[in-house]
Amino acid sequence: MTQPDDSLASVLFHRDTALGPLMAVAGIVVLAAAWAVFSPAVVLSTEMTWDLLFNLAGAWHLHAGHVPHVDFHEAVGQLTFFLTYIGYLTVGASPQALLVGVGIAAAVVFACATLAAWRRLPLIPAVLFVVFVCLLVLRPANVGDSPNAYSFAMSYNRYGWAGISIIGLILFLPPRRSGWTDVADMVVVAALTAALFYLKVTYFVVAGASIVVALAVSPHVSARWRGWAAVCVLGIALILAPFNRLYLVDLMATVQAGVVRDDVSFYFNDVAENAAEYAPYVAAAGIALWLWWRGTVRLAVPVATAFLLLAGLGLLSQNSQSHSVPLAVVIAFLLYQALQRQQTSTALLGALLLFPLAAIVSSTVSIAGYHARTEAGNLKVVEATNLRGLAVPAEPDGVIAAFAGGRGGPRLLNRARAVRPRYELSPFEYVQTLEEAAALLRDNGLATGKIAVFDQVDPLPFMLGLEPPRGGNLWSGMGAPTLPAETYLAEVDRVLIPKFATNVAWTQTAQATYAGYLDAHFERRLEGRSWIVLTRRRR
Repeated sequence: MTQPDDSLASVLFHRDTALGPLMAVAGIVVLAAAWAVFSPAVVLSTEMTWDLLFNLAGAWHLHAGHVPHVDFHEAVGQLTFFLTYIGYLTVGASPQALLVGVGIAAAVVFACATLAAWRRLPLIPAVLFVVFVCLLVLRPANVGDSPNAYSFAMSYNRYGWAGISIIGLILFLPPRRSGWTDVADMVVVAALTAALFYLKVTYFVVAGASIVVALAVSPHVSARWRGWAAVCVLGIALILAPFNRLYLVDLMATVQAGVVRDDVSFYFNDVAENAAEYAPYVAAAGIALWLWWRGTVRLAVPVATAFLLLAGLGLLSQNSQSHSVPLAVVIAFLLYQALQRQQTSTALLGALLLFPLAAIVSSTVSIAGYHARTEAGNLKVVEATNLRGLAVPAEPDGVIAAFAGGRGGPRLLNRARAVRPRYELSPFEYVQTLEEAAALLRDNGLATGKIAVFDQVDPLPFMLGLEPPRGGNLWSGMGAPTLPAETYLAEVDRVLIPKFATNVAWTQTAQATYAGYLDAHFERRLEGRSWIVLTRRRR
């Protein structure tokens, strides 16, 4: 009779793990990361600050009682705004509300990932998986961006990558123990799939495809095919539910406006530019196929490996990121489990864990750097309006002022220290223009009524604590349908036209599209350094 191996390596890398140690070890790491992000007194944004305000503006619509896809239009699901809305109810109207939503998402991901990994992996790989997906949620930089490009923009993508990675682990790694927890797996996948539908529909599509592929190739899924088929039916029912009809209308309108990224040459150029990053995953797919050819693993392993890689690349093609496919990291855990059953050496198994470990190191560097940057000074912190507490890198004033004496309109901006010209406002300049707009309206008694801003995002209602107008797009620009003036401007009392826009093309399009309506219903009231203010004519 073979004696059980009680060595430390066996306990950490081979044997089933207990739920308590997994939660304790992973929980300590995740809590430390959460503290580093949430403890600073400010919310720091060094990139795409307007996208952070997109989240705050969407949640502000919910705070005002507006119905998504009825009172405002957006192809991104309402879940990311709902999380921030909970933040408004918890900490009040401020950028800190967004962090409350991040915390809620991280807690849900921790619970789902722990349940999934506990049944499938020994302690060390299970801890790495849980920490990997939780840090995806908590990191203050977008996936694929430099770790120090601090931004809470497009948080739905980080949530989406984490959710689809958990689904991939559950569907393609068979559990080491069965029982009632098989039903728990179905509940987790169903809940995450529904969440992805209301987060961003591309992740929902991949989740549905994952279930179908798993039914075909994963024995632990096909063995309970009735339950998993019910999960698929629930997903279809969610799409067809009457209360989601207008959501689908917004999705189709956005698709028709060109949001789908179909420039194949541009996508393949990005893949080629980062080929070294994807090469190990392609090699892993080849190794999985070779192991199957030798009869070492089931066909499910190479099929699942190829699917995870292709699905991840498909998601990448529809995201605003140039590289990085977190879902592909699940391949390392899939091969770990398959090779462990062949009694592969601990050293080789440990080498597979370098893939999730590298992703964890990237997220850790981003989180630690974010915390240090908030304490380092040289920041401009907004001190008034509901935007108080937002911090951006400080810059010398006067860049915009140097161009403000002309006729207005978007111009080529240069930082005093820049080495090349650019057509994009820095976070400092963007926040500066928003503060000017708020002061301009307040000083002239116009900080009332409903305000529309001809830019990508309209954050002024949130900043000033006013009800936003109904009928418009939450995000304007590439991929957003141009709405009729009677829909977009019917409730608007003030229109602000930026002289220095975050999206020059959209501002010019809006001015041209709505010129007739503005001439008929609005008058030019005043002009500031960065803004032209129109007010509705009195009837």
